[in-house]
Order: sequence, then structure tokens, then C-alpha cells
Amino acid sequence: MNRASEHTSYSTDRSSARLVIGMAAVVVLSMACSAAYALTSDSDQPISVRARSVEANEKTGISIYRGNVVMSQGTLRLEADRVEVTLRDGITELVRAWGRPARIQSRSDKGEELRARALRVVYYGTETRRVDLYGEVEIKRDADVFTASVVHYALDDQTFSAEGDSDGQVSAILQPAKPEPTR
Repeated sequence: MNRASEHTSYSTDRSSARLVIGMAAVVVLSMACSAAYALTSDSDQPISVRARSVEANEKTGISIYRGNVVMSQGTLRLEADRVEVTLRDGITELVRAWGRPARIQSRSDKGEELRARALRVVYYGTETRRVDLYGEVEIKRDADVFTASVVHYALDDQTFSAEGDSDGQVSAILQPAKPEPTR
């Protein structure tokens, strides 16, 4: 397939295609790094999406990005082999990302760096607002490290549960809090 025919396989309505791409990027990045872990200014930054290919079907509301997918907005960044986004009535219902591994990173207003990786990431929108990470899950916040096989994170409640890896264990390495400097 040549570049011209690749280009014409995208939606002919640029504003609709931009909406689908923009919604996918915002949702994926937002779900990956909840507001507590993202810079406040990230939401004001432009969204960048790169992939080898994209298929967007406005009738079904499904967009599929394949091949070295990179979505970023400010300090928020998602890297995956494949990302699939499902919209219903313009609202994101489901986002799934796969990778070897899929990677997510962000920086908080406090300067904390958040990095997560998993073989599969699933975001459930609308009422559920939950993120599930599956397979070789590792979450790092600065020097703190948490590993598991499966992690479920409820965005609204800010609660999570985790299941152990192949040896049946979850693992955490937590650094002691540093005292605030005295003035």
C-alpha cells in the first residue's frame, strides 16, 4: 500500500478524525495517570499521537492504533504496540492498550515521577472509571516500586487491589519519607 492510499483510508472528515484521535489520546493518558499524578498544566498542552496505522470507524465508535503507538500530552505519555478506543455518543467507554510492555509515564505537580508498565492496560469509562493492568505489572513513583500480576485501580475512589505474580506475591519497595527542610 502506498502513502497516498494509506492517507485516503483515514476518515475523510478531518474534524471527526481529529476528535476521535484527540479523545483517544486524552482518555488513554488521563486514565493512565490520574489527576493526582499528572501536572495540572498537562491538560492545557497539545496532544500528540503517532502510530504506524489507524483505523477509525465513526459508525461503531471504534478506533484502532497499531505499531509503535505513542500518545503524549505535556508530561503524560503512553507507549504501546496497539491501542483500541471505543466511544459511545462521543464519550469514551473503553480503552485497551497492549505492549511488550505498554508503558505509561507522568510527572506530578510535586515533582514526583510516575511510571507504569504492563502487558495489557484496560480503561473502563463512564460509570465504572477503572483502570486494570495485566501481566508483569510494575508501578514506580520516584524510588518506590510496586509489582504484581494484576492491578485494579478505581479512579474516583482512588483505591486499588492487586494479585500476585507467578510466585503468588505482590511486592513493594517503599522509601522512607524525607522530612521537610526547616527554615
